[in-house]
Amino acid sequence: MGLAYRLSVTKRKRMKRRRKAETEIPKDVVMGEILTRLPVTSLMRFKCVSKLWSSLICSRYFCNRFLAVPLRPKPPRLYMCLHDCSDPRNSVTLSLAPDAASTSCFVVDHDLTTPRIGGYIWQNFRGFMCYTIWDKPRIYNPATRQLVTLPAAVKLKSNNREKSFKVVSYYFGHDPVKDQYKVVCSTGINYYYPNGVNLKRVISSEHRVFALKAGGGGSWKKAAPTPSNFLPHIPDVRGVCIDGVIYYLGWTDTYKSALVSFHIRSGDFKMIQVPRRDGDELPLRVINVTLIEYGGKATIFDQTNLQEKGILDLWAVADARNEIWSRKTLVLKPSQLHLVNNYTSFNIRGTTQNGKVFLIPWCLHSPFHILCYDLQTNDMRKIEIKGVPDHWFSKDKLTVNVTLMEQRESVMYLKT
Repeated sequence: MGLAYRLSVTKRKRMKRRRKAETEIPKDVVMGEILTRLPVTSLMRFKCVSKLWSSLICSRYFCNRFLAVPLRPKPPRLYMCLHDCSDPRNSVTLSLAPDAASTSCFVVDHDLTTPRIGGYIWQNFRGFMCYTIWDKPRIYNPATRQLVTLPAAVKLKSNNREKSFKVVSYYFGHDPVKDQYKVVCSTGINYYYPNGVNLKRVISSEHRVFALKAGGGGSWKKAAPTPSNFLPHIPDVRGVCIDGVIYYLGWTDTYKSALVSFHIRSGDFKMIQVPRRDGDELPLRVINVTLIEYGGKATIFDQTNLQEKGILDLWAVADARNEIWSRKTLVLKPSQLHLVNNYTSFNIRGTTQNGKVFLIPWCLHSPFHILCYDLQTNDMRKIEIKGVPDHWFSKDKLTVNVTLMEQRESVMYLKT
């Protein structure tokens, strides 16, 4: 009897071990094949399961795996910034989702505003939202709600020289080889010296770099010396990062611009002169020319002739060493010209993965619409924005900024 009992117990233990072995999912499968395919909202809840799960989801390895897993194409999420110029403390940042009942409508579904969030978004990259408040660059992840505030690289106050002003722009980027995030600060200063009866204009510029280290810490450091053909310039507020290189436009003169690049890993700056184009002598050139990413390349989006002629020019660097550019001209369909005729120019805010760019009116009118231009099919359509609080339409001094977030959200936590 005793022997039969012991054999029965042993058999049950073996069966338990076998069932456990059959049902236990390997850790790499859980992390690489299951968790990486879940939405961010679920992952944020799963962090509460245990310390192990929390450390796993927050690990740099998992965050990069999560960004690398392809998802089914879906409409991008939009973020709308309304900046009250009379009282910046009233500025808000609104989140917009596609309307389930219409493919040509986005609806405000959440207010992201806190006392430290709001204003003008100058870049969206790898799930992060980057902007400046009170002269300090800020990096915000709307998925994790983490806000990183960096110290100001320079003071905006200009010196006492006659009629001078300073422009400070920040650009955010990532090096995929060393898995390192950096922020570049480009400062341009305009000096006007008396020269007889006229004023002589002189431009100077300087650059600083902030490396966000994995273990925390970091400070602004002056960039390495630039090459001899690197001209002083006034930096544009918009930038893009492609394959570990940050790009932005710099204005070397009133109507002359150059494409500036910063290689994140090597720390090298380079400059490629932008060729002369139709309308370069127009006063609105700075507004009409924007840098976007299109086809995996830094591309100049030129809307100078869009309103009157329905013509859009795209310029991309074909050969950086020899400064050779490739040009693509799109002519808007006659039936769609009315969409752009009522506007002087648009604020251009990035491209989707399938080549669509959003054109944002500078002023807020009710009902409020933005335009979506498909650069691959040369088709433009109107998108209505619903749910904006009514009191914003009555403000006189207001700037509007609508930008899109990449299709893939990020669970990355930055450390400084």
